[in-house]
Amino acid sequence: MQLVLLLFLIAIVGTMWGRTRFLKVYGQESKNLLSSRITGAELAEAILRKRGISGVSIARGGGLLPDSYDPATRRLTLAPQHFGASTYSALAIASLQAGKAIQHFEGHRPLFWRNAAVQWAVYLTPGLAFAGLVSFALGLGKSLLPIVILGWCLLTFWNFLTVPTEIDAALRSKRELESMRTFRNIDERVGVERVMGAASTANIDPISILGSWIARCLLPWMREKKP
Repeated sequence: MQLVLLLFLIAIVGTMWGRTRFLKVYGQESKNLLSSRITGAELAEAILRKRGISGVSIARGGGLLPDSYDPATRRLTLAPQHFGASTYSALAIASLQAGKAIQHFEGHRPLFWRNAAVQWAVYLTPGLAFAGLVSFALGLGKSLLPIVILGWCLLTFWNFLTVPTEIDAALRSKRELESMRTFRNIDERVGVERVMGAASTANIDPISILGSWIARCLLPWMREKKP
């Protein structure tokens, strides 16, 4: 039990650091617009075209993972606030996903491990949360709760171990952005690259992925309820 609690504390600290860092940088750079006014979808398409990659569809995303690249369907999706926006944050997320398409084109196998880690986290988290609630309701907290916590920790650490794949995708995309001369000044370049770096640790915690999805679903409904 003590080992499980230790793993839990390490996982909590790591995920809070990664998520807090991302939200802070993302919020700061969301206020800034690229002077060229290129959108996230347009930039992702330009990166792939520059790299000589064809056959990748770019679409508005939704669901649990609105920003992603699926190697199986060769589909790059961007959340609505990233697809048609020209903010530093939108362009950074679009560039990062384009970097994953480059990884796929160049046969970078860890991309598949990273996708599997994120997808398993998304699909298993609701089940783990439900199992935790049931264990409390049935008075089995002492026996089942450690197993639930351990499962969450393992998912979190698996995601953490695949973070270098995100960093690699960002580096591949940065090389293309530099050769394209996308940025007109150093502030634009630093702003976009700050978000790309922070985004690599944004989805370590499966709970935060699920929480972000719930927030996106509830926010429009709450706005409609306001008088």
